[in-house]
Amino acid sequence: MSTTVRASSDVFEGVLVPPRAPAPASPHAHKYYQDRNRKWPFHTDDAGARLLGALFDAAREVIAVLDAHIAARAMDEGERESILREGADIYAKKPSIRERDVTWSQAEYRHLGLQREYCRFKSVQRFTETWACLERAMTAGVFEGVVGGTRRVASLGGGPGFELIAVREFFAVHFPDVTLDLISLDLEETWRGAAEGLGLRFAQWDLRSGRVAEACGGEVDFAVASYVFKMYMCDDVVADWLAEELKTINSVLVINRDEYLKQGCAMMESRGVDVLKLLKQDGGRDDRQLVFSRDREFKPWSNTSLMTFPNVPYEEHKKKSDRDGGHGGSRGGGGGGGWRSNTRWGGDRSGRGSSGNRW
Repeated sequence: MSTTVRASSDVFEGVLVPPRAPAPASPHAHKYYQDRNRKWPFHTDDAGARLLGALFDAAREVIAVLDAHIAARAMDEGERESILREGADIYAKKPSIRERDVTWSQAEYRHLGLQREYCRFKSVQRFTETWACLERAMTAGVFEGVVGGTRRVASLGGGPGFELIAVREFFAVHFPDVTLDLISLDLEETWRGAAEGLGLRFAQWDLRSGRVAEACGGEVDFAVASYVFKMYMCDDVVADWLAEELKTINSVLVINRDEYLKQGCAMMESRGVDVLKLLKQDGGRDDRQLVFSRDREFKPWSNTSLMTFPNVPYEEHKKKSDRDGGHGGSRGGGGGGGWRSNTRWGGDRSGRGSSGNRW
């Protein structure tokens, strides 16, 4: 029996669940899901729901283009269904995890069906986790002095670049006088259409080569490494060039799934890189949201405001360990402080992958 895949207009049906009845403003008013099986609910307020709604609209347009490419390639409806089913299987089963210790191979990233699944599910996870990371980074003082002018931000191994969508909308709220130049850097050239469809620049780039500024056409102010650090960056070659690039890059925001990245952090620290942990450490070591920088003095400030996407990444049930106080967790994630204000993603303005089978 062939797998049925919903039309583009329905791909996010049920992902965001509004409150059953009008209720006072609450950080838990709306329920949403990041996982494909909709097993683990997260919550957000009205502003977060508006952000997600706009994200869905943008992602639907990209998925519609992918659907058109799939339809053009398929000889008939049966072949179209086969492409969609193959993509869903690759996304869910992640065969390269066992064979090559990477989430997906280069050939798998090129598969149109896999790209469609990625845009359906990673869009939500990448957006919300990056937004939460940005809130924590701002609270820590990472964006101190960012006023006016143009800032160039690159996503390292960013694929379609949903991390950069979070950066764009976050800056629109908190730094509206800043003009952004957003570039997704990725080895897989076929992500270009998705990135450009989201309003981003795209450059084909080999993570092993470094030369970030060269790939972006000029020096980079900030970079995001979302779900690429452990699998693709924890070796001497990458650590060497990243430490060198950080002489001109203000900061790199590092978002991981694994809570225990002692070796990778030590590798960077041995090269003169400062590693700032953004998540609380009172439940054990938690390296899932980090900031890499060199010779920077952050000026953190505290507040009691709520986060837009509370509990992202997930904090409960973190397992204790004898290694530095703890690591691991049934869902991956963490707490941490953060900033909250009236957010919007101009509705009028129009992870590589993780290593787990649920995402």
